[in-house]
Amino acid sequence: MPPIGPEGTDPDMLAGEMALGVLEGDALAEAERRMADRAFAEEVAWWRVRLGALSELARPVEPSEGVWRAISLHLDADGHQGADVHRLPPPRERRGPSGWSIATALAGLGAAAAAIALYVTTTGPAPVAPPVEAPAAQPVLIAQLQGEDGAMRLASVIDPSTGRLSLSIEGLAAEAGRSPELWVVPDGGAPVSLGLIPQTGSAERELSAEQAGLLVPGATLAVTFEDAASAPHAAPTPPIVLAGTLDRV
Repeated sequence: MPPIGPEGTDPDMLAGEMALGVLEGDALAEAERRMADRAFAEEVAWWRVRLGALSELARPVEPSEGVWRAISLHLDADGHQGADVHRLPPPRERRGPSGWSIATALAGLGAAAAAIALYVTTTGPAPVAPPVEAPAAQPVLIAQLQGEDGAMRLASVIDPSTGRLSLSIEGLAAEAGRSPELWVVPDGGAPVSLGLIPQTGSAERELSAEQAGLLVPGATLAVTFEDAASAPHAAPTPPIVLAGTLDRV
C-alpha cells in the first residue's frame, strides 16, 4: 500500500521526485511550474520531511557468505568478453516522472547504508551512528496573479534559501514598444521594479539582497505595461494589469 500524503490524500510522485532532486528536462520544468500551486508545494515539503525520516531508518547490514560468492563470480565473469549473460541492457529513455524512481530512491537509502557498513566493518561490533535530525523543509513564497477574464496569468515562486525567482507567464500581450514590468509593493511602501519579464513562457532570475528583503509574506506583486526602451522604471505607469499577494507555503 502506498504512503498517504498530506491530509489523507494519495501522494504525488512528481512532488516526491522534486523533493529528491532527480527530475530533469521537461519533468523538472513541469514541477517548477506546479510549485506555484500551494497544494503541490505542500506535497513537496511533505515528501522532504518523510524521505529525511526514512533515511534515518537504514542500518548497517552484514552480508552473507552467499553475497560474497555472487560478487566474486561476477568479478570473474567481467574478465570474459563472451559472457553476454553479464552484460546489462542499454538504459531506457526516461519519459517523465513515475513512482518507480521514488521506490528506487527509497531502496537506495538502505543500499547506501549497507555499502558503508561493508567499508567500515571490523572484527568488533559494528558502530551505531548517532541519530540525525531530519532537516526541516524550507518554506517558499508564492503568488498567483490572474486578470478578470483569465487570459492574463502569472505564477511566481520565490525560494528565500537560494534567492531565486521563478515565473510562469501567460497572455501578457503588450502593444508595440511596451513590455510587461514586474513590481513588488511592500506593505505600506512604494513599488520597486523587479525588471521586465516575458509576455509568455517561463523565466528565472537571481534576486539582489534589496529585492529579496522586499519579497516577504504580505507584499504584493504587480505587473504593468511599460516603455521597453527605458526600463527599469522608478515608478509604475497605471493601469496595473495584474496584482497578487505573496504567501508562505
